[in-house]
Amino acid sequence: MLVVTGLPGYWLVNAIASGLGGVEIPVYEKLFPDGELYVRLLNPEKVSNRSVVLVSTLYPDQGRSLLRTLLIIDAIKQSNSGRVIGVIPYLAYSRQDKVFMPGEPISACVVVKALKNTGLDALLTVDVHSPRVLECFGDQACNILVSDLMVGNALKYLEKPIVLAPDKGALERASFAARVYGLEYDYLEKTRDRVTGAVSYTPRELSVRDRDVVIVDDIISTGGTIAEATRILYKSGARRVVVAATHGLLVGEALKKLEEAGVYKLILADTLLVRYDHPLVEYVDITPRIIEAIKERLK
Repeated sequence: MLVVTGLPGYWLVNAIASGLGGVEIPVYEKLFPDGELYVRLLNPEKVSNRSVVLVSTLYPDQGRSLLRTLLIIDAIKQSNSGRVIGVIPYLAYSRQDKVFMPGEPISACVVVKALKNTGLDALLTVDVHSPRVLECFGDQACNILVSDLMVGNALKYLEKPIVLAPDKGALERASFAARVYGLEYDYLEKTRDRVTGAVSYTPRELSVRDRDVVIVDDIISTGGTIAEATRILYKSGARRVVVAATHGLLVGEALKKLEEAGVYKLILADTLLVRYDHPLVEYVDITPRIIEAIKERLK
């Protein structure tokens, strides 16, 4: 098996190549004086008539990361490769999964279609914000759920735990993890005061009083939503709050917000190129789950 890196320094490439018993094919890249990106597949003859796994991620620098990935896909195809399986753990632009206001694009589908039209034969991603956007790719797209891995890691910090999604849209990943461990689960109901505009979160059915809570979500960006939910849970009597999120973008002062809200531990998957060395943050290796999904596609 040949594994191509779609992003310089992305640690999952070596781990996946090793797990598959494959050979890593490096990519040379440079910037032209005008800022345009140039890439070249080294040893392109090695991919001729061979299946290739391309490992990339679309954060940070989403626009350039996407362009780089597309250029490398085309370089692989131009080298007469066989099947190309794209492993893109973080799929950028996935939150714009429908038209919210007139005049908007469906950005998630634009990205997915671009990956397919450039030459990907299969797409594997991790905990995509809205699984329905993968319909834009077709039946060779796979969403790998990993929330159970983060919750399993969180349990060492918790007593009498309950799993909560921050909203109804995140309930599937929360319930998936909860069922693995036989835990109770619920989602937080978001309400907004029409006079003051204040937002509040309350568990829909289950009481959190004197219980530990693990909040399960896919993306933490600025941290504002999770911080507010954490404060509400403490006001409702929760003993301890741990957050388990797949993609930790942690933009700006997100970590400070979570600390000030009282989050005990933030558990993340290693889907991004950036990692944060912070006492609050703990990473979970999701490589085995990805390798399992790749092997299923290669059957």
